[in-house]
Order: sequence, then structure tokens, then C-alpha cells
Amino acid sequence: MESDPNHLRDPYKPDADEAELPDLECAICFCQFNNIFNTPKVLECKHTFCLECLARMNVKSVQPNTLQCPLCRAYTPLPDLGLPKLANDSTVLSYLPAAMQHVYSIRFNRTKGKLQVKRVPSSAPALTHTIRQSLDVGNPAGEGGEGSSARERSVLITILRSPLCKAFIMCTVAIMTIILIIVILVMHKPS
Repeated sequence: MESDPNHLRDPYKPDADEAELPDLECAICFCQFNNIFNTPKVLECKHTFCLECLARMNVKSVQPNTLQCPLCRAYTPLPDLGLPKLANDSTVLSYLPAAMQHVYSIRFNRTKGKLQVKRVPSSAPALTHTIRQSLDVGNPAGEGGEGSSARERSVLITILRSPLCKAFIMCTVAIMTIILIIVILVMHKPS
């Protein structure tokens, strides 16, 4: 049976070729993946983000040995040798230009909040002199001017964002509103 040439393609349904193409940019910063600081790292939940964004998340986390996926909230324990040792997304890397498929060796120093190029691979292109050797990703949680009050604020924000706490706050506001209306009605009641 031949397909009808007048039949319009559904614009919201991806073509077969498009459906298999991985996303080539980080879902957090929207930067294109590369082989240096924006290396595509895959978490245990199979979501992929760039190394720089994961380092920024880790630096601000009060749990330095795990990462929480910003999409599905699943936790990924970090490898013993640190954040850069998370698995690279080889599918994404395979779609990058050939010169970007050799990943640089990166060191993550959480206490200083820095990503640093440890060594340049011998197969790297001749453009290695243009590569930044380090990248600041911020001060670790609880350090660099952030005291225990910052940690307490972080815990409070986490609690306030929980569904149970939101429901409690909404109920409290509703009850206070009803009480206020009753007080207003009683005060304006003609004697």
C-alpha cells in the first residue's frame, strides 16, 4: 500500500532520524558539549549534563559524595576518584567533531571550587594553546564566607519546598483568612 502524498506529516512527531539524535547541549546551561569542561557526563539515572554544571551543583551541595539529578531527583554516588571520573556519555561524544572525541583529563578540587585540566591527550589537535587550564565553579557550601547560617537557610528552604510543608502553609493561610473575615464581620456588625 502506497502512502498518500497529500497526507501531511505530524509536525510534533519527530522523524525517525531525529528521534535517535541525542541532545548535544547540557540541559542546565544549554552550552554545547565538548571534551574539556563541558564534557557530557551521564548519571546513574541515564540523564546527561556537562561536567561544569555538575561541579557547580556539587560545590553548593551539602552532600559532597553524591549528586542529585536536576531532572528526576535520583541520587548518583560519586566515584572514589571524584566527579570527573563519572562515566562520559559516549553516544553524545560520538556526535561531536572527531577532534572533540578525545576527552581531556580534568581534576576537580572541591575545596577550591576549581576544575583544572590535568593533562592534554597526545591525540589532541594543535589548538591546545587556546584551552583554558582551569575554571572557577564557586565556593563550597559552608565555606568562603558562608557560615552555618547559610547551611541552616539551605535546610530551611529544602523543608519549605516539601509538599507536606506547602500543604501546611496553605492550610494555615486559609484558616487565618477565615478568622480575619469573621473578626471583620463581628466588628462591623450593627449593634
